Amino acid sequence: MDTLVSFFAEFGPQHWLILGLVLLIAEMASGTTYLLWPSVAAFITALAAFLGLGNWVAELALFAILVIALTWLGRPLVQRWRNEGAANTLNNRAASLIGTRAVVTSFANGVGSVKVGDTVWRAQSDEALEAGAEVEIASVDGAVLKVRRA
Repeated sequence: MDTLVSFFAEFGPQHWLILGLVLLIAEMASGTTYLLWPSVAAFITALAAFLGLGNWVAELALFAILVIALTWLGRPLVQRWRNEGAANTLNNRAASLIGTRAVVTSFANGVGSVKVGDTVWRAQSDEALEAGAEVEIASVDGAVLKVRRA
């Protein structure tokens, strides 16, 4: 027990900074956000230790409180931010095309085909379009793109 106490008693700002960097590198390698909050807490604790705001017990308590508080408050925010647009286009390539431009390959009576990148899609439009015209994808209905003149 004395070894552990002496270890933490010698913990300085540089040690908290190194701990924060190690945790941040591990977070970047994993990409799970589980280690993001402890690394931020270690950086804040390093700042507090640098300013001399307390002894090693206060620093350890600050670190523990920050890890719990930041994880509780920050994790839902990051998850919401990461999943913001993913649910709409996940496994739905056509939905991710909305707003992109395409070139009409053939069109007659409001139905035809457009080329998006290297793929040809079936398309519908209320406008009369001619081959070679540039269009913008307005919406998707199954495998049919609704387009309008760009």
